[in-house]
Amino acid sequence: MQPGIYKLINRQSGTAMDLAKDDYTRVIGSPPCDDSIQKWEIAPLGAGHTIRNLQTGAYLSMKGLHDEAAIFAGHFPVAWQLITVKIDDENAEMIEIRWPHTGWIFDLADYGCSAPGTKVQLKDGTQPQPGPVVQRYRLWKPIFIQHVLQSVLLERAREDDETSSTTTINAADVPEGGEVILTTTITTKTVVRKVPR
Repeated sequence: MQPGIYKLINRQSGTAMDLAKDDYTRVIGSPPCDDSIQKWEIAPLGAGHTIRNLQTGAYLSMKGLHDEAAIFAGHFPVAWQLITVKIDDENAEMIEIRWPHTGWIFDLADYGCSAPGTKVQLKDGTQPQPGPVVQRYRLWKPIFIQHVLQSVLLERAREDDETSSTTTINAADVPEGGEVILTTTITTKTVVRKVPR
């Protein structure tokens, strides 16, 4: 999957993957909106991908591999396996989000319930599911929003100051008409200086 910022829509419910507003850690389904809380940065990590919330900077994770384990947003990056599934009758591509090398898969609870606040959980994807909506609640439509610059080189500004860093961005890596987005989880001072060639 191409790195970038996406909204993830559940195929069964039409709800967007979101964070609960009461604690910003519980991952739920909610009616789609334009808030950054429903925007997710997908980036490569090893053979998999991290999924990071654009508003909070937290990564999708879990606390255990068991049936109905809640997906939550935490501070440690986790590599998920993203499998593209083509849906010919809808002329669409969806993704399954899996724990690598297992049958554990993201699932919108209650067979893809569209009620706001329905939890996103892990289920055993190797077990057959009942009813006509088989697998629909385990598929997510990635709605591409924008590219994210991947070739960012971090360098220490001063070795004696562990809180300071310099980010060097190669302008050739920015696509035509693209923009550079710097997201931080702490207060920063950003200085952009054009360097003569």
